[in-house]
Amino acid sequence: MTEESNKPWYREFWLWVVLFPLILTLVASSIMVTIAVRHADDTVSDTYYKDSRMYHYTAEQDERARALGLAGMLQFRRADNVVTLDLDGELDYPEKLLLTMSHPVEEDMDRHILLELTGGGHYTGTVPGALQHRWYLRLMPELSPQKHLDAEWRLKGEINFDLGHAAPLNPAVRRP
Repeated sequence: MTEESNKPWYREFWLWVVLFPLILTLVASSIMVTIAVRHADDTVSDTYYKDSRMYHYTAEQDERARALGLAGMLQFRRADNVVTLDLDGELDYPEKLLLTMSHPVEEDMDRHILLELTGGGHYTGTVPGALQHRWYLRLMPELSPQKHLDAEWRLKGEINFDLGHAAPLNPAVRRP
């Protein structure tokens, strides 16, 4: 017998040639699954069925805003992170409005800004954090973000701070 044949099984060269790709695959797939779970995409709603059923109710908010002739213009000042709103329409202006800035990808970055009436349809508020990137905007008279479906009306818009610091707000357009 040769000395080579008396080796323990774990010292055999061909064993490791066969097992190495399998072990490498297990380690790589474990890393990929960990990354996928920790950095899940926030843009896909887990409640898509419920959301689609609620579309009818939120469309009524847009119709109500359209009936009131509501439209607004937001202006953001980078120097002091102040946002101003000029709101036009046929309504008694509420003392406070809620502006929701939704980040297109990261739900954790969403911001809720309380705007206070300064007179005649003019509102001001302070935006926390830097004014950068792209955001979806939603304005409503309901002051709790969780009760946005209870709001009487809403206006929507979008802003990209790389392109400018003003954004129009209008009722959402209903698509057939």
